[in-house]
Amino acid sequence: MRVSGYFAGGVLALGIGAGLFLGHGVASAAPDGAGSPEKSVTKPAAKSAREAVRHESVRNQSHRTATQPTAHLSPAISVSLPPMPVTRGASFTVSTDFMKPFATNFVAAGGDPADSARFFFGDLAVKSLDALAEDNIPTQQTSLLLGNLAASGYFGGIWLRDNLSTSPTNTPAIAIPTLVPSPIDLSPSAIGIRLFDAVSGGLTAVAAKAPDWVVSTVAHVSVPVLLALYGYNRGYLQVVLEHPPAGVPSMQDTLTCDSFLACNSTAFPLELATRYDDALSTLRDPTSPGWAEMSMWTTVLEGATGAGRFVWEGLARAGFSPTSYTALVQLSSAYLMVSKAAVLASMTAYADGDTAVGRSALRLQAGLWMWSGAYFAGLASGAARGTIPKIVVA
Repeated sequence: MRVSGYFAGGVLALGIGAGLFLGHGVASAAPDGAGSPEKSVTKPAAKSAREAVRHESVRNQSHRTATQPTAHLSPAISVSLPPMPVTRGASFTVSTDFMKPFATNFVAAGGDPADSARFFFGDLAVKSLDALAEDNIPTQQTSLLLGNLAASGYFGGIWLRDNLSTSPTNTPAIAIPTLVPSPIDLSPSAIGIRLFDAVSGGLTAVAAKAPDWVVSTVAHVSVPVLLALYGYNRGYLQVVLEHPPAGVPSMQDTLTCDSFLACNSTAFPLELATRYDDALSTLRDPTSPGWAEMSMWTTVLEGATGAGRFVWEGLARAGFSPTSYTALVQLSSAYLMVSKAAVLASMTAYADGDTAVGRSALRLQAGLWMWSGAYFAGLASGAARGTIPKIVVA
């Protein structure tokens, strides 16, 4: 896993570093009319959270209308996070107040508040990524949504670390009722989060303030990196699906692929997975030089699937935890579908010159990299086994 983390980080730096350097420089010269992420997060955060989830009912379960659970549910919902090495950066702010409406809606929709993996590593991440892909997101809301993904990724990495064996953890989860920023440290986890914070900060700055040509340029240079990430994750999900633990039913039929990018999953259905699927037919029969280039990159980078399979074939020999296997498939499937959406949106932004889609694509990329970077930071964390956030029902 650490090898795969270094691979992803290295490819990321090589692939989009130059584009972000250019884009961030241009974007920094533009005035920022949105609120600073450093401001206090209280009532505005709660309002932003309601806005972030109100579009949930559009087409399926990932777009359910955001209800106002406090009006008809008696339990008081709160979120408890164990300590994180970094809780605030240039691009993100972790706030339990902002997470609270997401948790409230999860419980109101029938989610089990005791199922921390499903909420924190699934629903919270997917809803936050979905919101980032919307148009005209205020700066402060973007920062808080990225904070959701930093927490989801970090604790998801710890959870995966604990469950990459057939022996489940018996250590009770650590519950911390208040979120206190940790002192600055130079641990691998802290460095990893800060590194990806810089990448996410560059992407969100370009999305918010850069000229259209810069948005198109950054979307363009990011495509090969996103294809490599998608291919790697497609390969590892295939391996996970091929190796269920003894006594656990196979879930191989949840993933169907007609071609490299034409994959869909029923393990964790979400509308974002198919939002940009119109691009698939253009990739098969390119209608412009831009789409011909996108088709070429897609063909070249199909081999990344083999890299994912290679790394995870070794991990699969040790076996997966029977108690967490279903959750592992669900969350890995959601990650693959978000990766697919990010690459197709970025292709569309460049090849069709659609800068509105481009700005959404760059925010989605920022969320994907923050989630990924924090995930690798969690894998490298020295936190005790069983360190996991909780939904608290009073």
